[in-house]
Amino acid sequence: MHPLPLDKSRADLMPDSPDQYEMAMQLKSRVQQVGARFLLTELEAGLALLDVADTSQHGTSNERRRALALEAYEVVTDRLARMGTGAVTLTDAERETIQRLYRELAARLGR
Repeated sequence: MHPLPLDKSRADLMPDSPDQYEMAMQLKSRVQQVGARFLLTELEAGLALLDVADTSQHGTSNERRRALALEAYEVVTDRLARMGTGAVTLTDAERETIQRLYRELAARLGR
């Protein structure tokens, strides 16, 4: 009896050694950290843009700052909606901070 050929696409997903498995787990962890940091950075940038717009007398520049803050809000809204797919897993502390900053940005944008 001939063994069935190994599905190459699946074989590439399985690590050949524990070292590769450990490296894959480390990479997954790093991706999660980067994802959380991205959300925090977007929120912080949006709030900073609004801070500058609130104190600046440059009308056109302030409109642009508010538009960029709204864009940051929309990006985070989109990413948070995707989190149900497991794209980013947050720690409790990250989740609390992101939710707090998100609510603050939404309120300041009138959302």
